[in-house]
Formats: sequence, structure tokens, C-alpha cells
Amino acid sequence: MARTENRCANCGGKLGLVSHQHRGLRFCRKSCRESFLARTAKDHNVMRKWFGLLTRASACRAGHS
Repeated sequence: MARTENRCANCGGKLGLVSHQHRGLRFCRKSCRESFLARTAKDHNVMRKWFGLLTRASACRAGHS
């Protein structure tokens, strides 16, 4: 069984002689790194929208009390 530190953080593929890194994560290909960053950016934008709605809704309720 392969050790987890020898695997790509995105696809789980084996790391070769060259690995691409981002904040302590290692990726087997540059395309894996770019797809990971795109997916996390999309997830963060969704969370920002939700938290923005929650803060606006709580501010509206506090103003109506």
C-alpha cells in the first residue's frame, strides 16, 4: 500500500520526480493543481455568498426588533 504523502492531493496519482506544490499540498501535474485551486475558489465563493446572506438577514432581524 502506498503512503499518502507520495500521492497527489487532487487525483491520488503517484508523484514522480517533479511535483507541483501549493501551501503544503503536492500535486502530480500542473493541471491537477490548477483544477484543485479552481474548485476550492468556487467553494469559497459559495460559502462567502451564504455567510453574506446570513449576516445581512441577522442584521435585518436585529433592526426590526
